[in-house]
Parts: sequence; C-alpha cells; structure tokens
Amino acid sequence: MKTSLSVGFTRKLALTHAAVCVLIAACSAPAAPPAAPTASSTAVPSATARIPTPLQLDLIDRWIEVDLEYQRVRLHEGQQVIATYAAATGVPGDPATATTPGVYFVVEMEKGPIENVPGVFVADIVLFDRQNGVGLHSMPMDASGKVLDSRLGQPITAGCVRVENSAAVFEFAKVGMWVYVH
Repeated sequence: MKTSLSVGFTRKLALTHAAVCVLIAACSAPAAPPAAPTASSTAVPSATARIPTPLQLDLIDRWIEVDLEYQRVRLHEGQQVIATYAAATGVPGDPATATTPGVYFVVEMEKGPIENVPGVFVADIVLFDRQNGVGLHSMPMDASGKVLDSRLGQPITAGCVRVENSAAVFEFAKVGMWVYVH
C-alpha cells in the first residue's frame, strides 16, 4: 500500500468522488463498454480494451509520457513532443513507493487543491493508476499555496508523479488519454 502522499491522495479522491463525477461527468456507467482510442477517437478505454504498445502510441492523437530514467513528463501529439517538464517520480525498489512502468489511461482529473495528508495539498491531479492511487500532480503545498518541497529530477515521491508545470499538464490531459510510464 502506498504511503504518505499517495494514501492521502487516494482517500481524498474517494471522498471527493461525487464532486469529481460532477466536474468531469465520467463516472456514470455507460450502456456499452467504450471502444479503445484510435488515432481519431477520444473514447475512454474499457477494462477489456486492447492496450497499445509504446510504439503504437505514436499513432494516437495526444498522449502523455512519464520517463522514469530522466525524470521527465513529455506531452505528445502523435510522434511530436510538444512540451517537456521536469518531474519527480516514486522511489524505485519498493512496491509501496515505486512508480510502476506500464501503459495506462487517465481515469480521473481534479483541479484541486485537495488535502491529501494533513497539512499537505496538491492540485492539477491527473489520476492514471487507480489501483495504486497514482497520478500526476503539482508540487506539495501548504494551505496558503506555499510549496513545501520543490525537488524535481529525482525519484522522491511515494509513487505519484510530481510535475514542474502541473497546470499545463492538467490542461493538456483528458479522461481516457493514454499515459506511458517507462
């Protein structure tokens, strides 16, 4: 189980689930499972949707890349990188704190800020790994918005991806968009 930011993040998302559903209108069960995204589709993939391989992601209109080695988040339009931001990911070597590589899709978004542990807030939350409570978000801050830890470029989180310009990533992201973590 995740500790620190991720545990509070998951709990807070559960508490604010109804509010998030109203904001993004993505939680009501569809009549039929949505199709997997194609180059021209923005449908939210179902649990049984065929997950694209990293090489196939270039065929999708827009997607997000999380590079664990270089601690970067890249925003893609097809094969073109349109923005790159410094990031801090989970500490490898421990399943409770690692950011798990894989191909995911955005499942929820919350502008925030939300208090994910007492006294610690994050904003611009783009949740992509619901099972582990992992997503992209702002740097942690206090209630007044003062950044509590501005470190980037190294694995230091409890699994989430802290992003330099979280507002730009939040603006780019959409529910159903693919996220490739490697």
